[in-house]
Amino acid sequence: MKKSQEVSVLKDVDKKGKIRDWRGKKMTTLKLSKSYGRISDKIKPEYESRGVHRRYALIKRQVKDKIGEIISIAEKKSIGLYDKDGNRVVNYAGGAKNMRFCGNFLEFEKIEERLKLLNAKFCHVSLCPMCQWRKSMRTYFEVSKIMRLVEMRHVTYVPIFLTLTVRNCSIDKLAENMDSIFNAWFELMRSKALNPEVKGERKHIIKGWFRALEVEYDGDIVINKRRYNNAKRYYEERGIKAGSNNPNFDTFHPHFHAIMLVDRSYFKNKDYKATSEWVQLWRKAAKLDYDPVCHVQRTRSSKDKRNEVAEVAKYTYKDAAILNKRLSDDKKDDVVKNLSSALHGRRLYAYGGVMKGIAAELKQMAKQDRIEADEGINESLARMILKYNWSMGVSNYVLVENEQFSAKERVGEENA
Repeated sequence: MKKSQEVSVLKDVDKKGKIRDWRGKKMTTLKLSKSYGRISDKIKPEYESRGVHRRYALIKRQVKDKIGEIISIAEKKSIGLYDKDGNRVVNYAGGAKNMRFCGNFLEFEKIEERLKLLNAKFCHVSLCPMCQWRKSMRTYFEVSKIMRLVEMRHVTYVPIFLTLTVRNCSIDKLAENMDSIFNAWFELMRSKALNPEVKGERKHIIKGWFRALEVEYDGDIVINKRRYNNAKRYYEERGIKAGSNNPNFDTFHPHFHAIMLVDRSYFKNKDYKATSEWVQLWRKAAKLDYDPVCHVQRTRSSKDKRNEVAEVAKYTYKDAAILNKRLSDDKKDDVVKNLSSALHGRRLYAYGGVMKGIAAELKQMAKQDRIEADEGINESLARMILKYNWSMGVSNYVLVENEQFSAKERVGEENA
């Protein structure tokens, strides 16, 4: 075995030759960690007055003892912070600490000229930019796999891509607004319009679905030229010009992106819903007193479908917007606090119908594949393992260990 201590920073490239921005996500995660830390200090009096405390539960699991027999043990495990009324609250102090160490070390296997992540420790804090980034990539690949299986198994099903929005809301109304649109989604999917009764039986127009939440924060004080040109018609209708004050400054815009599977006959019979009908269905489900903006489209090519899947699987929020350099620390903390509280405990991604069934199947297959992979590792193959640690001084991931195992060394280690 050879070990190299050569100083080198991480360079991870995907199949398309695009560099994966581990450094950028780590830097942003550290910034958000600082915001969580400041919020934790500010919120202490409020949490004390609400009787916030840590709650524990006994978790049972099976382990092997010293002689190899399986025994059951019970461990006391924290299940989060709760107030005296039993409401779960955000643990900002814990989140700050966890994000600070999120992705501090990364271990890769080098396969030809590409890297495969083998080991790392991530924090799983809902707003963590590093975890959001990885979740978005996993979701994209998962939904892409599901779509391919749908095309193979349900040849008459075709996807439509739907965006459902509501008007922007003030940051202190975000949690209330989120409650409303999540309830509206369930109302929409249970509605008689999408589940009509035909000859005494319930017909489901939507055969399967996937939905993802996106929340945009508008931190632009004025409408710049680029933004104006990207939505010129919208601003012209409202008499807003480039350079005008932004009427939506300091507001949130929560909305859903969704993939809906329908039968091919949907487009030629009375089940078909035009955009105007989707607007009214969403308005009724969300109990709105205005016509919301909805967008629906059918894609015909595989490339278009991939693009739409990527759109649906995008990040829940854009970290660059809430950590904008133009915002003061107090304003950043206010935005982060309200967004974190509003997202806390919610299912940001969800499946239904045949897509839910396929997702569960893929999850079980992935579990089995991991077991078989562990059991079937060929230790005689040469491998190169690269270990990187985050360096505060360099502000980047630095190679700390390079292990190269030859086939001969592998066999020797097995026989030792």
